[in-house]
Amino acid sequence: MNTLQATKVKKEAEEAKGTQVNPSKIMEVGMAFWASKTLLTAVNMELFTHLAKEPMSGLEIMLELGLDKRSLYDFLDTLVALGFPKREGLKETSTYSNAADADIFLDKNKPSYVGGILEMANNRLFGFWNNLEEGLKTGLPQNEAKNGNNDFFEAIYASEERLREFVAAMGGIQMGNFMAFANKFDFSAYSTLCDIGGAGAHLAAQIVMNNKHMVCDSFDLPPVEPIARENMKNMGLEDKVIIQAGDFLKDEFPKAT
Repeated sequence: MNTLQATKVKKEAEEAKGTQVNPSKIMEVGMAFWASKTLLTAVNMELFTHLAKEPMSGLEIMLELGLDKRSLYDFLDTLVALGFPKREGLKETSTYSNAADADIFLDKNKPSYVGGILEMANNRLFGFWNNLEEGLKTGLPQNEAKNGNNDFFEAIYASEERLREFVAAMGGIQMGNFMAFANKFDFSAYSTLCDIGGAGAHLAAQIVMNNKHMVCDSFDLPPVEPIARENMKNMGLEDKVIIQAGDFLKDEFPKAT
């Protein structure tokens, strides 16, 4: 080791001595599932959808969601600490309402709802991650394919409830992108758009809501068609979004201009 290298090593050692090392990041990441599961549970029980209608007391929330009083305020005030609902008062005198981001993105009745992916994370994905170590050691999938299904999509499509959850998740995880695209892209030179593999038609919905001259087609497999139609009916967009069923590996695409 030459003199320059020795000087560099000595300097780094001296700097390291002055650095305060603590386990905070390790603990934050290691225990992050506490906060995650609290939020996922609240979304799954539609807490934020109820709070979007009007502020509610802790007792009203308890009765609406069927909760036990023992952990009621621990649960609600953890969510407050995480920044999702707001609170006025304390415990029995408290009133809860949605924070701005929760009101926009976690109210199931709004077209900007992203909670579909969080519902699927709570009901389906959360358990898979508990088998991460097994997956790393075996190299085998830990989703529905683990139980003998060759294609996990077959398991999803075999259950209407699971399919609805999956379609809502696909919309939820991309909702921010859909909203940005619908608002920032210049559609003035176009009158139609076709979304191939449109799932629940959430992209088409965002485009027609933000570009009144547009009419959109949303194209996906036949089992998805009734879900997409129901979504558009609930949004009042049946005349602006045309739902078409087909297989993009076999069928001709709808035309767009």
